[in-house]
Parts: sequence; C-alpha cells; structure tokens
Amino acid sequence: MQFLILRVVYEKSTYGYEITKKIEEISQGRHKIKSGTMYTTLRRMEQDGLLTSSWQKSKDGPDKRTYRVTKKGEIYLKKWLETIIERKKMMDKMVKFYNTHFGGK
Repeated sequence: MQFLILRVVYEKSTYGYEITKKIEEISQGRHKIKSGTMYTTLRRMEQDGLLTSSWQKSKDGPDKRTYRVTKKGEIYLKKWLETIIERKKMMDKMVKFYNTHFGGK
C-alpha cells in the first residue's frame, strides 16, 4: 500500500481521502482502502520519513492535512518501480511460455 500512496502523492501533493480515491481509480476498483487504514499508514509513512504533511486551510470545508513525498520517499518509490519493471520482464517471459506451450492468445 505504501508504494501506491507514494505513487499518487508523487504526482500531486494531496490529502488522505483523495489518495484513497485515486488508488481505487488506478487499481480499477481492486484496492478499496478503509479510511482508518489509510490514515494509520500515512502517519507511519510520515514517521518513517517517506512523507511530510502540513495543514491546508479550506474555504468551503474543514482544513485538510496535505501530504508530500520526501527525498527518502522518492528513493523508495524509484526502487519499487525498478523492482516492478524487473518482475514485468519475468512475467512477460511466463506469458510467452504459456502462449507457446498451452495455446494462449
């Protein structure tokens, strides 16, 4: 979940509810995160130095805690993306094997 949060916040500093909605959108509804889980994770990520936050005044509602990725968070995200790229290469080989041996499309 941290990887998904970093991915969303790296693109645009935002607040918990928006992060939850964006993750749901990116994952095509496969990842629905409860608000309690989201805010616990955000606090832990901030304590670990992956995110930083500040309160933003709102004209039309309650103030919001907005999160930004730190340099440490950026490095963590980059390493995860590199891992995904390597795993994708392996998965592409497995798909090719499947198609060759089991008549996949």
